[in-house]
Formats: sequence, C-alpha cells, structure tokens
Amino acid sequence: MVRIFITFVLSLSIGFAKWYANVNEGLEIAKRENKPIVFYFYSNYCPYCSQMEEFVLNQEDVQKRLENFVVISLNISSDDGSKWSRKFGVPGTPTMVFYDPKADRVLGAIFGSRSKTEINNFIMNICRKANIKTC
Repeated sequence: MVRIFITFVLSLSIGFAKWYANVNEGLEIAKRENKPIVFYFYSNYCPYCSQMEEFVLNQEDVQKRLENFVVISLNISSDDGSKWSRKFGVPGTPTMVFYDPKADRVLGAIFGSRSKTEINNFIMNICRKANIKTC
C-alpha cells in the first residue's frame, strides 16, 4: 500500500498520469472521460514490481503515454486484485492489462519486468488498437 501511495503522490506532484487504488472510482472516471484502463497488478514482495516502478513506470515518457488511460494499481493479493486478476487470467506480477470498459474487452496485456522501450512500444501498439491519437 505504501508503494501505491508513493506512486500516486509522485504522479500528482509531477502532473502526469493519475493512478487509482479504488477500482470503482477508476472505472467511473474511465467511463466519464471515455478512456481505456490500465490495470497494474503488483505484489508487496515482488522485486520485479519494484524494478518496474522505479526504473520504468515513473519515467516521464511512460507517464505521459499513460495519461491517455486511467491507471488502476491493484495488489494481486487484495480482494479486488484477486477478483480482477482472475477475470483477466493474470499469470503473476508485475502485469499490465489494458482494458476497454465500454466494450468490456482486453486490449492487451504484458507480464514481467520490461524495459522502458518495451513498455513504450507496447503502449503505442495499444494506442493504435484503441484509436488513441495522442500517444
């Protein structure tokens, strides 16, 4: 939970993508703003999650691309994290699932610690798939 709070405060303070820990709030905002969702699944003792958060997800260019989405951060061990990870067939942590709430469909998913270049390329492909022109 501390990691979520730090990421959330960091993103608010530098003005990039806002991260939510509450699924219902994130879904409501996504529908209202007509944005797809990124579910970021992590676990507390996952060294690969820490690596992704420290060296990839907090980078300015990644955060700017994520502004096109509503990002919901879920501990895979929490009730919501467990429920949504089962829904999407999440294999482990870290995993990012890109989801269109209007169509109730997964746009894509990426598992494991990845480089900033891989994440940026993946997000760009999702943006093309979802017809988001501002990525």
